[in-house]
Amino acid sequence: MYSIVTTQQGSKAIYFDNNLYRLRKRNKNGTGRWVCTNRLCSCCLIIEDENLQFTRGDHNHESQKISLSIIQVVHQIRRKVCNDLLKPITQIYKESVSTYRRNEHTAESIPMFNALRLTLYRDRSTVLPKLPKSLHNLLIPAVFTKNLYNENMLFFDNKQITRILGFASLPTEKIFSKNRGNQRSQKPR
Repeated sequence: MYSIVTTQQGSKAIYFDNNLYRLRKRNKNGTGRWVCTNRLCSCCLIIEDENLQFTRGDHNHESQKISLSIIQVVHQIRRKVCNDLLKPITQIYKESVSTYRRNEHTAESIPMFNALRLTLYRDRSTVLPKLPKSLHNLLIPAVFTKNLYNENMLFFDNKQITRILGFASLPTEKIFSKNRGNQRSQKPR
């Protein structure tokens, strides 16, 4: 049987007999024509109502060297990179690979981090806000104005040409205000 997977570009593909297929065309009769992802190969699958009807042609290349379980691990890493923004991408990769190897009891070859690096950083960039062109355009989401105890940390935001942001915890703000009062009570000589 075949499995539906997500490619590194984010599109759907079919994994069948150690080869990947992409959707070429949906026909009026409800069938889908899936062609080999190797552009020089003429092999294709015809699928109707999620059932493989038949295959056409022979592959003129070697099969994928990557197993379905590895494709799924890479997809899982890509999801974690987008969902866990506080954890470094390298750490997510290392943890996922070691968990996979420990759970599957395998030393199967997994794509090296450098082979996935651009894809993972591109995935993360899709969920992060765009960098502003100037400080005036900088929007600070509410989640970044509070600490882990949900206390306000942003105590000053001067939205002038020379923008100044001030972040401090509540105890620190109290110290600032106390010192400010002490300075006012002292008279210049």
